[in-house]
Amino acid sequence: MRSAHLLASSLIALALVAPGAARTPPSSQQALAANPLLGDWTTPDGVPPYDRIRPEHYEPAFDATIAAARVDYRRIANNRAAPTFANTIEAMEGAGRPLGRVASTFFNVASADATDAIQQVEEAVTPKLTRLSNETYLDQKLFARVDRLWKARATLKLTPEQARLLEETHNRFVRAGAALAPAARTRVAAINEEMAKLGVEFGQKLLADQKAGSVFLTAAEVEGLPEDQRNAAATAAKAAGRDGSYLFAATRSAAEPFLTAAPNRAAREKVWRAFVMRGDNDNANNTGAIIARLVALRIERAKLMGSDTHAEFVLADSMAKTPAAATELLMQVFRPALVRAGEEMQDVAAHAAKDGISKVEPWDWRYYSEQVRKERFALDEAAVKQYLPLDGMVAALFETTNKLYGITAHERKDVPVYADGVRVWELREADGTKIGLFYADWFARPTKRPGAWMNSLRDQNTLFGETAVVVNNQNIVPAPAGQRTLISIDEAQTLFHEFGHGLHGLLSKVRYPSLSGTAVSRDFVEFPSQVYEHWVTEPEILRKHARNAAGEPIPDAMLQALLKAQTFNQGYLTVQQLSSAILDMRLHTLQSLPANFDARAWEAAQLKQLGVPDAIGMRHRLAHFSHIFDGGYSASYYAYTWAEAMDADGFAAFKETGNIFDPTLAAKLRKEVLERGNTRDPAESYIAFRGRLPNADALLKNRGLN
Repeated sequence: MRSAHLLASSLIALALVAPGAARTPPSSQQALAANPLLGDWTTPDGVPPYDRIRPEHYEPAFDATIAAARVDYRRIANNRAAPTFANTIEAMEGAGRPLGRVASTFFNVASADATDAIQQVEEAVTPKLTRLSNETYLDQKLFARVDRLWKARATLKLTPEQARLLEETHNRFVRAGAALAPAARTRVAAINEEMAKLGVEFGQKLLADQKAGSVFLTAAEVEGLPEDQRNAAATAAKAAGRDGSYLFAATRSAAEPFLTAAPNRAAREKVWRAFVMRGDNDNANNTGAIIARLVALRIERAKLMGSDTHAEFVLADSMAKTPAAATELLMQVFRPALVRAGEEMQDVAAHAAKDGISKVEPWDWRYYSEQVRKERFALDEAAVKQYLPLDGMVAALFETTNKLYGITAHERKDVPVYADGVRVWELREADGTKIGLFYADWFARPTKRPGAWMNSLRDQNTLFGETAVVVNNQNIVPAPAGQRTLISIDEAQTLFHEFGHGLHGLLSKVRYPSLSGTAVSRDFVEFPSQVYEHWVTEPEILRKHARNAAGEPIPDAMLQALLKAQTFNQGYLTVQQLSSAILDMRLHTLQSLPANFDARAWEAAQLKQLGVPDAIGMRHRLAHFSHIFDGGYSASYYAYTWAEAMDADGFAAFKETGNIFDPTLAAKLRKEVLERGNTRDPAESYIAFRGRLPNADALLKNRGLN
């Protein structure tokens, strides 16, 4: 997932500073002068000085740079000279840059290490940032200049990239409400502020409920678990002051491996309930009221903007274009997946019956599905993990990148980081030219939000001569000190997925920051990340890097079984994922919110109508669906499936050459997709790479559903 904190991304795109902000008293000036976020950064490569930043530095830095950015935009808006591309559009690319720098530095930490102090800052600065965004994009003088250039665009003799920047800038103003009547503009601004506040509140409640949901189990309850899981859980419990117990956090990275391997059914139910009920417990962290209010506000804003629904408004600026087109693709995949899931249910139920279980519950599926897989493929996930150390998969990641693009990775120990365990690499071209920096934050911590994502600390651009700095996040459970951290094949795929996002940012070659890297539509941004997942399961990669503690390579029989099992349980997994996507789309195609809307009841009714078995359910229940309530993917979770149609088809192109590292095709992928950013319509970029647009066929084949 490409992280998309809306406040951060919109304002980093806006950002720029000018000399001469509001006056401050001497004592405040001294405090600001000592603030490591302000002034020149003398750190290696100009990265954030995380070793010097304290939580109390953030809000004053935001206040100072917001004030300066406000001056910048007013200067552009009040320019008496006739608008030109240089004095308006290009000038906006240079406005508020220190604010963008502070925002990217802060929001990276706010998602990865949200201590109480950081959460307080987030609550304080969110309305300030939203207010500036509203002021800027609803400023009629500024919009008039942009609109005048837009209407005269055919006469301006712009380069293709300049024309795209003008188009995107004008589109941002229009979609923000700048073309609306005054009363409507005022209401849109108020809605934006309230939604931003609610998004922060949703994320904070979810994190708090996740922390509170940690499950402590006894030695008897974890009997039969793989040793690495038991050791990690024992270490976590000891750190929490419960020595002798076993702690399993209410996170996917802890829950799913446990549910797959734990023989104790009652313990499985405990962990499953803790994980799946996040945000839906009867306590102060219940997110139901926030969901209802957010949906209502999104409906109201869409109608003010001239759309019938929020989904219609959102998808107008996407590859799919309409909710109908997105839904059609989802259903093309969902229907055969539901049939396959029914077949899988029979196998799961047959194995559960051997243990006297007459009804398969949600906490049973993964465990008995694993028994089926062991029997059918002679494959044990716990045994496979012994050959998947994190360090080995990182080496596989960097070798894949080298084979495709000639790029090398060199660890940097001199770069300050924001949390223990974060590592940094410098990526270089084959000739030694520096590309940018890659921060890896792979391990779970209590203050980290769930899931996996990519952040950008600095966007590549030639306008200011800057290279990219990107961050990858996962929630891998670390091994006790001195032991290898082992990961599942799914976690290895996620490792490659997020690095695909990272490469999209790092390899960008554009002039303007707001068109850089991953600044593309939601249903295209997942293509570079998802196509990268394919390489991790290629035999050439696994034979070299999948090794056990003795350094022995993965046995060929195990490797072949792993490859054959790639489409195993895909009915279950696809129904889970697409149920979430379909409900996201249905929720956001509502034209009005039903009276006394209850997220839990609405969700249950929709799943029943879709025919989703209770034993399967959704990958992301509404109560903890961060993607759509705190992550910029509202009405856009379908994007993963849309992009999978492209990634399956795109990787098929490499297969067709007979060389999965084909240098000519890799160069084409890099030039036409990774380097392009948002300098042209994403469909053009895909066609330039593949020669045509994909359909669902390769996706269905990839999942074994055709």
